[in-house]
Parts: sequence; C-alpha cells; structure tokens
Amino acid sequence: MNDTKNQQNQSKKKPIPKSLIWGGGVAAIVIAFIVLLVILMSSSETPTAFLAKWKNALESGSVKRYETLWVKSAQQHSDAGYQDTVKLLTGGVNFEVNLGGATQTFRVPRYPNRYRIEGVPVTVNFPGESQEQLRNLVIEKQGLVQQRWKIIRDEIVGGEFVATLPEPEPVQPAMQQPNSPVVPVVMNWKTALESQNVKMYTDLWDKSSRKKRASSFRRSTELMSQTHVINLVGATYTPVPRQKNRHIVDNISVTLQSGEDIIETHIRTLTIEKKGFFRRKWKIINDQIGEMGSDAIALAPDVPASGADTVSGEESGGTFDGNAPLDTQLKVRQVLGKWQKAWEEKDLSTYMRIYSDRAQITRVTVRGGRETSVYLTKGQLRTKMQQLNNIYAEIQVSISNLQINGDRAVADVQFLQKFTGTRAKGSRPAYSDYGTKRLNLMVDPTDGHWRIYSETWSRYEDVPEFPKM
Repeated sequence: MNDTKNQQNQSKKKPIPKSLIWGGGVAAIVIAFIVLLVILMSSSETPTAFLAKWKNALESGSVKRYETLWVKSAQQHSDAGYQDTVKLLTGGVNFEVNLGGATQTFRVPRYPNRYRIEGVPVTVNFPGESQEQLRNLVIEKQGLVQQRWKIIRDEIVGGEFVATLPEPEPVQPAMQQPNSPVVPVVMNWKTALESQNVKMYTDLWDKSSRKKRASSFRRSTELMSQTHVINLVGATYTPVPRQKNRHIVDNISVTLQSGEDIIETHIRTLTIEKKGFFRRKWKIINDQIGEMGSDAIALAPDVPASGADTVSGEESGGTFDGNAPLDTQLKVRQVLGKWQKAWEEKDLSTYMRIYSDRAQITRVTVRGGRETSVYLTKGQLRTKMQQLNNIYAEIQVSISNLQINGDRAVADVQFLQKFTGTRAKGSRPAYSDYGTKRLNLMVDPTDGHWRIYSETWSRYEDVPEFPKM
C-alpha cells in the first residue's frame, strides 16, 4: 500500500520555481528589446544620401567631417585614398563635386552591404589652376548595433590640370548673417535636403505646423526623391517686426536634378519660429516653394504681365522707385493692383483678404498743419469699407508717385492716393479726397502671400496742390 502511494507521489510534477519563471520572462523581454533596438538603430540611409554627405564634407573643407565618414581601420591603408584627400583638405584647396556625373553604381558581389560608385567627377581648385579628377568610392554598412554607411576606399583614378584665373574665396552662407539665430536651422535644412534624409527634415519642423501647413510639408518631402543643389549665397534673413521669435529666410535657390539633367530651379522661403514651453527651440513652421528662379524668366520693368492686376495711374506703372529688389517691386505692384481693383469693384471679400488679421490701420486728418489720428482694427476697417460701398455707386482710386523700399520679405510702400466717389443718381463726383498712404507689407508665413500689416492714410484738407513726397 505504501509502495503504491510513493509511486503516485513521485509521478506528480514538481512545481517550477517562481524565480526561474521571472528569470525567463526578463530574458525574453531583454531579447525582444535588443531586437527592437537593432531594428530602430539600423540606418535607413540610401547610398545616394550618403554620397551627399561625402560631397558636403569635401566642399566644406573640413577634415573632421570627412574623417567621420570613414571606417577607422581603412584610414591606415595607403592605397585607400584617405591620406591623399586629407592632404588636399589641409592644404586649403576648394572642392566641387558633381554627383550626377557618376558613371556606374553597383553592389559588390559576395558583399551584400557593400557598394562601389565609379567615375564621380571632382574639381580641385588650386591657386591659379584646377585639377579635374575622377573618383571611385567603395562604401559599406558598418556597426554591430547601429549600422551606418562608411567609406573603405576613396581613390583618385584620373586627373587633369587646367589653368584657371584666381577666384575670390567663396563666401560661407553663415557668414552673411552672423547675427541671425536661425542660421544653424537653415544649414541643417540644407543638409537634410541634399542628403535626402526625410527623418532629419521632418525633425526640423514644428509638429503642429506640419499639420497646419500639410500641403507645403508634403510637397517638400515628395521632392526629396530628387537630387537637391541648394545655393544660400543670396539668402536673406529677416526678423518679423513685432514678433521677435519669428524669422523669414527668403531667396534660397534650389535646383532639382535627376542625374545630370536639371528638372527645375525654384525659390524657397523658410519661416522659422521658437517653439516649446520649457525648452524652446527654433523650428520650421513653413517651407514655401516659390516660383522658378529669376534666371528662368525675366520680366521687363515697363511691361506688366499679361492679365495681371497691376497698379494703374499716370506715374505708377512705368518707373521703379525705391531700394527694394526687382522681384519685390513686381510682387508688391501686383498686390497693390489687386487691392486697387477690389476697392474700385467693391469686392470687399478680396479687399480684406489682402490685410493681415493683425493689421493696424491709422487714419490721419491734416487741417492747417495739425494732425488728428483715428485707429482702426481689421474688423472696423471692414465696416468702414462696407459703408463706402453702400454710399457710392462708382468708386475710383488712383495711385501715383509710388515708392517701394525693403527686401525680399518686407516692403515699405508710399504713394499719393486720390479717392473719388459718385452716387447712383449723380453724374458728378459726390466726394473726393487725396493724401499720402503708407503701407507695410510682409510675406505671410502661413501661405507665403504678401499681406498688409499696417496702413497709414494721411488726408489733407484745404491744400491747393498734392503734397510733395
């Protein structure tokens, strides 16, 4: 009987210790975490994007940036090409790299993570002469946890010297605006586009602005499949008046290429603002893709574009007065033409859209040299304009002595304005006034359109002639 009970007790399974269960669970979690970490940390960078980094490193003249692209062990091989390029970089020469000229890119047999790029044209500018080189690169994904593309060979396979005239040293974009706090953001934006790094580009944006400006963000990321060549030499950095934490960077020339073929050249306008509650950082809130570059289309100053709303008046349409760039002159004239046409046609909706929501309007009446001022909001201005439309059946507005000063993002406009209103039952004007009007226009960061941010109208009474400007 006892033997039977013993056999039954021995046949029962012993319980698994809780410590062993917990240990196995922790081990499974650790393994899953490591697998997830490897997946997240592995680079999604394409060979083409890495080549853009290589190009930027050479053209920047920085030995440190070039060195970080290499496998450390490969730097020591004399035939790998590292030492030859470092000598050129330390010698202060200027590199120009044409990635579109590469003749062949292929995966190296038996090495799934290794690529060979042949025949990349590189121009090395020495004092008084240049050397046209062809380079072959071999790049490979390296790293146990975080795999990144690295160079294992950068060899010069051909070179020919060409005599050149001495050229002035290139001006670094950051040096043009040494006091602008948004220069680092612009440089990172340039690197992200040229390296076709969508994640880096996305991280530069403010999250809420990516939703508000979804069309601009989507269009910019769609274009990143093409090779970008960005020129910051003519870029202008402008702080937005009365908004110290917002800057506009305009006139950035961007050329899109597919191989050696140029697809298009356009102008980009960045709006950058400090965002965050505790830790505030500069973030992109808009990346506006503008029209084709000025070298693609040229407009004669005295020939307005066909069908465009341009400023009318005897002295307003022919000459260009003021220090604003020609591009700004043309754009502001179109805005003023639209503003003038909407006023005369009593199109209140179009008229008010030209004003910013924060527009400040000042009405000044000058009697005997004494000024009396009245201040209006945008809503009050709408009410006043609706009253004019109700009173007069016909409205005429003439503009003369137009002056436009400013840059590519801000314009200070001044002109002589004459208003004439005629009632429905009258053939003669019922009311007429004249004076000076001053407008401050800026590029609206929400959509890239020019809008009026402030307006001052000075009306002169009992003056026999137009006031001199």
